[in-house]
Amino acid sequence: MITYPEVERKNVRFIAFNLFIFFTATYLLTYSGSAIVDVSQLRIEVAKSLVEGFDMAVPIGMGLEGVDGRDYSWFGPGSVLMVLPFYIIGKFAGIPPENIFDIVILLVGVSTVAMVFLFSIYLGYSSRASLITAIFYGLGTMAWYYSKDSGDHGIETFFVLLSVYFMYRHSMGKQVAYLILSALSIGFAFITRPNSMLIMPSLFIMMVLHNSKEFDFKTSIRLLIRNSVLFSLSFLPFIGLILWYNYYRFGSVFETGFGLMAERLGVDFFTGTPLLTGLLGFLASPVQGFFYYSPVAILFFFSIRSFSRRHPITALSFIVIMISYLLFYAKNEYWHGASGWGPRYIFAITPFLIIPIAELFDSPIWSTKKFLRLLVSILFAISLIIQLASVSVHHKTYYLYLQVEENVTIKKVSGEGVQPIFHPPSEIYFNWRMSPILANFKFIREFYWNMRGYRYIEPKKEASPLEKIKTSLEMNVFDFWWLDKYYIEGSYLGFVAALSLFLISLFSATRIFRAVN
Repeated sequence: MITYPEVERKNVRFIAFNLFIFFTATYLLTYSGSAIVDVSQLRIEVAKSLVEGFDMAVPIGMGLEGVDGRDYSWFGPGSVLMVLPFYIIGKFAGIPPENIFDIVILLVGVSTVAMVFLFSIYLGYSSRASLITAIFYGLGTMAWYYSKDSGDHGIETFFVLLSVYFMYRHSMGKQVAYLILSALSIGFAFITRPNSMLIMPSLFIMMVLHNSKEFDFKTSIRLLIRNSVLFSLSFLPFIGLILWYNYYRFGSVFETGFGLMAERLGVDFFTGTPLLTGLLGFLASPVQGFFYYSPVAILFFFSIRSFSRRHPITALSFIVIMISYLLFYAKNEYWHGASGWGPRYIFAITPFLIIPIAELFDSPIWSTKKFLRLLVSILFAISLIIQLASVSVHHKTYYLYLQVEENVTIKKVSGEGVQPIFHPPSEIYFNWRMSPILANFKFIREFYWNMRGYRYIEPKKEASPLEKIKTSLEMNVFDFWWLDKYYIEGSYLGFVAALSLFLISLFSATRIFRAVN
């Protein structure tokens, strides 16, 4: 077990706190003015139903028709339970619930950055190396975009990482509390997105191999049985909750809603794509390839060998998580995530690709090879620019652009008692011309020149869909809340708030820099 002097622990806490403040201010600075999508709207409606009617149904036509003929959310209850207290507070304080919900998502994203830092610290890396790793994650990967996305992927990623972190802490010190916390974390991830169960093999690997490494066979078996029972008992309430939730909505403990959706839509969600096509899409597709959206993750391949020598069991666990997600989603009919930014279904593997990079920043070659530092800095700069492009443009803009300017027909898959799915034709995902990243740079250039003369006018009811699209904020203005406030309300207060957030982030960055130098 790694121990630290009290001075070092205080320094770690100081850096983690200021890192949290820095990313909170930075992410708030680029927060969207109109982030509502189906997930967040359903989340609001379920919370409203729980608070006001002690029920979980949503308005007819908004969800998935359940066993009693009413509509229900097809998403897990985890994110609703997370934001329910904030909904109640907001209701009495007169704050719009969608604003509270999305701020919670943002804070979860910031917490994930802090967890990357802390995990790296407890793996034995220096404060400087751990800090750089966390910054690479927070500013150089899709994590920045998903801090403003209203979906559940950020929540899933945080609790999956938290579960692995606690299991690692348990394996190092054998404290039962960490084992239970690991089970509770994966339990919450499970009731948010059931696919989080994909990390179970990795948790088991950590639990088994660390014991077998330190104890004789008989002791290892005894500990494995005890730990498995404690873990299972801690995880059991979440299984009970999701089984009851499934039965309440759809009349079967095993029906999460996605099977029902697939049946009513006439699609095969889980095996509708050839495995190699999905894998090629995740790794090389110019439209949805993972490494185009998070280029700094490429450094994983230059760090994993050394990381594996230092942390063989942890490295194996990380790799198993990545492979599990890739294989599970590569065969999905909508492996690309339909209208999401990047390969959103595998976003949860991002921290496990980034954390091993700390090995590079603590290596002798990093301190002696200026050329290596230059190359890594260039790679980070490219990643940073891509993330800035992702948060500067509203996610709907690209799909409006496909329809209006590229004449791409967005396919609609519909069925009775189920929400339709809209997605571009599959052939665009391997066409460089259709890259959302390149399109965003195009939008940024156009917004820069158009914003000076743009005036927002509420479209008339009789306006055509095309007219409404062309005059919308999303097609004319950078996707920042303070800009929306200016164009819609004519208020300069947003600029004052934006400047304040910038100064806070600058102040925190200065404090962090001093702490590691």
